[in-house]
Amino acid sequence: MLDIFKGREEIANATNKLFETGFYLLNIGFALLIMKISIYSDSYQSLVEALGSKIGGFAIYLGLMLFINLFLFFRGKRKANQTPTPTPISPTFVGR
Repeated sequence: MLDIFKGREEIANATNKLFETGFYLLNIGFALLIMKISIYSDSYQSLVEALGSKIGGFAIYLGLMLFINLFLFFRGKRKANQTPTPTPISPTFVGR
């Protein structure tokens, strides 16, 4: 984050904390959303299968969110390290 904000530590720490809080809130919200299990049979096998699919789906979701977060971070870092190119000025003809 310090690279992105060019050494301004206060802004980098605040933005990092904001990303972290948003990441946790989004993941906890999604986990609570998918926790509903509606199984009407009394077998342990169906319960384990349902829990396995919920936990597996949530693990895939966490992995995707992590990669998206890393992609956005490295994209911001790359943009911060780019030197701005001057805009070309079109030639003007001064004649008779």
